[in-house]
Amino acid sequence: MKLKTTEKGFTLIELLVALSIAAFVTAAASMTIITMMRLTPMTNNWAIALRQVQNAGYWISRDVQMSQGNIDIYPDADTFLTLTLTVPEWDSDLGKVVNKEIVYQFETLSGQRWLTRTDSTGGKTVIAQYISEPIQSEYDPDSDQPYTLTVTIKAISGNVPVTKTYEATQRVPAATP
Repeated sequence: MKLKTTEKGFTLIELLVALSIAAFVTAAASMTIITMMRLTPMTNNWAIALRQVQNAGYWISRDVQMSQGNIDIYPDADTFLTLTLTVPEWDSDLGKVVNKEIVYQFETLSGQRWLTRTDSTGGKTVIAQYISEPIQSEYDPDSDQPYTLTVTIKAISGNVPVTKTYEATQRVPAATP
């Protein structure tokens, strides 16, 4: 069969150029997909660990700011922090003030460390999981100033660690006339 000079088609060079461009685009898309598949679990683990650290930091900071009583730290025990909060009892006709104790402690369930918050008037709440080591905390109990508690929290989800440091200071109660 003889080709006529008026028939049009692709030359071998044009086909090779088109195939090499398609191969380049396919390789780039494959690398992007592989990278995303590897990073997604790591990103998820980072987000989980960060959220656990933030939960623990939020509750501890909140309770320290509300406390007007003692702060006791037990660095070597599962119960690492005890706060005495003075809160108004809103339902009382007398406007009595009650003392409430908040205890933070570690519990091991299913091979994981859970940080729990026990309120003397309301029961136990799970605050965070994946806490990888005891929470480091420090303050100066002999200072004339309100307590400032510095807390370092580390959580590991999968193999991704997240560490944050929080600093909370007790609020000075309003002066009574």
